[in-house]
Amino acid sequence: MSSNQPYSDKELFLRIAEGDETAFATLFNLYSTPLALIALRMLHSEPAKQEVVQEVFIKLWLNRDRLKEVQHPGAWLRKITIHECLQYLRKTSLYNSKLEGLEPGGTSFNHALQAISVKEIQQAVKQALQVMPSQRRTIYELSRGKGMATKEIAAQLGLSDGYVRNAISAALQTIRSFLPDSVQLPAIIFLLFF
Repeated sequence: MSSNQPYSDKELFLRIAEGDETAFATLFNLYSTPLALIALRMLHSEPAKQEVVQEVFIKLWLNRDRLKEVQHPGAWLRKITIHECLQYLRKTSLYNSKLEGLEPGGTSFNHALQAISVKEIQQAVKQALQVMPSQRRTIYELSRGKGMATKEIAAQLGLSDGYVRNAISAALQTIRSFLPDSVQLPAIIFLLFF
């Protein structure tokens, strides 16, 4: 616990378990960089690192009711990050093996993309946006539709930067849940179609 941090990690976890978004933002600010370094060392990829760290914090928030049981939050977060890195590597390996298994003469990445219905992806994104709370949808549209940075969105909407990042993460999680099972590409690809 640093001198400018009023709560210990355990206290932050307890507050997050009760739904305290400010405590979540504080924890994110404390741990996103160290966890990103772990992910980068394991994955050797900036986009992969970002996806894993995002997934760690999404899962933390979605499973916040279980945080009261965690005795050592820092070690637990590192363990979850390593687990997510391994999951990412497994998923990537499976994806690459599926690409390699495509019929000869059509083994390029472009061929795999052609097999996916762009309309299906766009429809999934539209459906997900319809069920999102209006503020989350607005934040997502400013981020992805207008290409605004989180700090710009936060300033425009009068929100904290951490809140905006969390809202974008939650929006991406919602969109992922609407994607058909047949879409096995990394999340970053389907966002290009929006």
